[in-house]
Amino acid sequence: MRTQEEINRQITGLEQLKTTLPAYSAFGGANHEKIDAQISILKGNEELSDFPEGDWDEMDEENDIFRAAEEAEQWLDGDNDEDLFE
Repeated sequence: MRTQEEINRQITGLEQLKTTLPAYSAFGGANHEKIDAQISILKGNEELSDFPEGDWDEMDEENDIFRAAEEAEQWLDGDNDEDLFE
């Protein structure tokens, strides 16, 4: 499990990233919603099961957000050591 200091660093980095990214990518991806999902997971406000998986075949917006939340959960569990905001 990550320390609160490590978690706070990720949250700060994600919040800063959100200030530089447009709300939607050129392809229509919901940049801010994905970051919000990650922050919510890191803060413990939501769990991965709170996010609908969306359509895996179409990789729709819901699926994009789910995968972002999943990435944050994996980071929390120590399965990924890369910063979420890079």
